[in-house]
Amino acid sequence: MILEPLFRKINFVDRYQKICEEHNNFENSMSGSNKKKYLEILNSIDDTVIYSSKDRTFKYSFKYKNYVLDLILTIHGGLVEAHFNYLKDDEWIMYNRFDGYAQILSSNFQREIYNIPKYSSYEELEEILKEIFSIYGDLKNEFVKINRN
Repeated sequence: MILEPLFRKINFVDRYQKICEEHNNFENSMSGSNKKKYLEILNSIDDTVIYSSKDRTFKYSFKYKNYVLDLILTIHGGLVEAHFNYLKDDEWIMYNRFDGYAQILSSNFQREIYNIPKYSSYEELEEILKEIFSIYGDLKNEFVKINRN
């Protein structure tokens, strides 16, 4: 995996697994979808969100030189799917869900148990999103450090 050192440096697997462990109550997860409320929460964390009605996803893009690091979020039915995409010169280099990266990085990551965080309230959703943004922020910061020249 091309960005493996970055993921390891920020302790990606342990951090993502912790999110999933702490937010794993499928039986009590919220149902339905409320785009307006999701946008309200996301904008309170980072107001650069772009919503794609076609894909029903929320996207954050970080551009640095000829690179793009995307965080794509699919929020529905009490689940938060987080995707991380890495592009160079408009070419897709890496793209996967967070649980996919965790499984690639650690054979001990139990994807069947810790695949996607689940929320039972908007407050819990906000907690999950803040933790995911913390991971994304650290990935961006480490990426800039290694690509300064």
